Parts: sequence; structure tokens; C-alpha cells
Amino acid sequence: MSIFCFVCGCSKPEEKNFTPSKAAKVKPEELFKADEKTSADPSSKKADANPLAFLPDPVAKIGDEKISRAEIETEFKPIIAMMKENGQLGKIPPEIWKKEVLTGINDMIATKLLSKLAEANGYKPDPALAEEEFKKITAQMPPEQVAETLEKQGMKPEVIKERIATGLAIQKWVDEKILAGIKITDEETEKFYKDNQDRFKKPETVHAFHILIKPDDLDAEKLKTMTDEEKKKAVDETKQKTLQKAQDILAKIKKGEDFAKLASENSACPSKEKGGDLGTFGKGNMVPEFEKAAFSMKPGELSDIVETKYGYHIIKLAEKNEAGVVPFAEVKNFISENLKKQKLSETVRGIIEAEKKDKKVEVLVN
Repeated sequence: MSIFCFVCGCSKPEEKNFTPSKAAKVKPEELFKADEKTSADPSSKKADANPLAFLPDPVAKIGDEKISRAEIETEFKPIIAMMKENGQLGKIPPEIWKKEVLTGINDMIATKLLSKLAEANGYKPDPALAEEEFKKITAQMPPEQVAETLEKQGMKPEVIKERIATGLAIQKWVDEKILAGIKITDEETEKFYKDNQDRFKKPETVHAFHILIKPDDLDAEKLKTMTDEEKKKAVDETKQKTLQKAQDILAKIKKGEDFAKLASENSACPSKEKGGDLGTFGKGNMVPEFEKAAFSMKPGELSDIVETKYGYHIIKLAEKNEAGVVPFAEVKNFISENLKKQKLSETVRGIIEAEKKDKKVEVLVN
């Protein structure tokens, strides 16, 4: 766990699954979120209690070097400050704190071990680079806000910059001395593709344009004075008028008038700004009536009037993509890069474990 991540909202790289999706960022308070039963438990600790009181001193040893309780308390200052401010501090069960603290201790051990290996290979922390990186990360925040945030979380800029410098040195060493030596063969990439076909399936999609003709809203005040029969008549008349407009536009399109121009002039959908272009979409993204019509069409076809809860649609299908598997050529580089990241992660983990044994690392938290 990095204190810098909590202060600045970043996250450390993690091993990725082989799916083209973005991982959502987890807020610190969500990481420690207790369930409702625990939160309501009257035996929960008071909001101002020290959740790290269980820690021994030292918390770990790397050979003769000790990791003090104070170091871990400093590491957890920002998240404790955040949770105290949000009223969540007293709601977290002790076992959750212990689990997260053990993760923090092991992360700190890994950082110390990797930092020493990097320095031994000539990759020393560079304060100038750290200063530059700190400025980049805080560029969107006014200086007074940065200072206020750090003060609130009990941190000093010097500590943050020192950790940035260490992280950058480790990253450069890993990239240049470890990652550079990892090679992924075409055979490995193709094997992964063949063994994981489900991950590369693509659904049927269509690319469509449409024009939406929406009924005008009836006057609310007038409706209050109408009988139910009068209201029904007014609604029916409005719908009929709207349908007639849609039919007139459809007739113009069939006579050769420009679809995009008519969409921009008449459609009630924001897509009118793009000539009615809805882009490419799969099933489950549109209302059932619209979806059924769009997916039953052939490229180049024009639909009849399609009624949905939004009004009346005229659909033009531009393209249809059948369901299938993404071709290997399209994902080869993606697979190769991810296999490389996976090998890198395994290699670094192996280096850390070997160093732990060599340096006789002990974690003293029970």
C-alpha cells in the first residue's frame, strides 16, 4: 500500500485479466467498508479509537533492520484521517484492520527489498525526478489545497516526494533490467488465444441511424379541466398528428431526400446532431421494439415506422456485424502485452520471495 496513492488518488499497477475493460478505482473508505450488520453492532469501536493499537513494535524485521510500528502508523495516517472525517473509523471490525495492515507491512517489505536491489544495480532515487512527478500529479490542485490535504492527513510533501523517488527508481530498474528481458513467443500468444476463446467472443451488433418523432406534451393546466374521455381524445389526436409527421418524413426519405438532413431538422433525439447516427450497439442496449426492428434489418434498409414509449422512429441500418470470435490478428498484440505483464508480475514476486528468504524477513504481527 502506498501512502502517496491515498493522498493523490492514484493506484499501483496490478496484474490485469485478459479482457479489454478498465478497472474501477476503489475509494479507501470502500476498501474498509463494513457490512450493515457490523456497522450497526453496538460493540464497534468508538470513532476516535486507535485501530492500530494491536501492533507490536517492531512490526517486522528484514535481517537486522527493523520496521517500526511508527512507520506503519505513518503509512496509514491518510486513510485513518479520511475515515475519521467520514464517520467510518469506528465501524471497521478489528479483523479487517489486521488484514489490511498485514498487506501494508508486506508491501513495505517488498518496497524496501526492491529499492535495495535497484540501488545495488545503479538505480538510485532521484529527488529532481520526484519533484517533477509531484508537480505533475498535483498540477490540477491549487497549492493551498495540496497543503491543506496533506496537513489534514498528517503528511509532509518531503515524505511523499521521497516515496515517489523510490517508486520511480524501482520502476526504472524493473523496466530496463527485468521487463526488457521478458520475451513472449508467437506460439505462447496463439496458445493463449486458442485456450481462451470465450474471452474473445464478440456479440452481434448493428450500426444504425434513426429519426425520432416525439409527441408534443399536452398542457398540464388544460388536462386538469378535462374529463377522462376528453383526455383520451387529446392524447389520441396528438399521437395521430405525430404519426402523420413521421410518415411524411419517411415518404420524403423514400423519394430520395437526405436522411441526415431530415434527422437534424426533425429528430427529437440528441443523435440529430450527428445526422441521427446512434453508432454501433449490441442487444440489450435499446428498447425492445427498436432492437427487434434494427436487428431484423439488412444493411442499407429503411424501416417502417417503429413505435416505442419514446415516440415514432424511422431506422436506417448502416452495418450489421455477426456474432463470432475476434480474429487473432486483432488481439495478438493485446495478448502478448498482457502475457508479458503476467510474466513480469510472476518474476518480481519470485525475486521478492527469494530476497525474503535470503534476508530472513520476519513479520511480527500475529
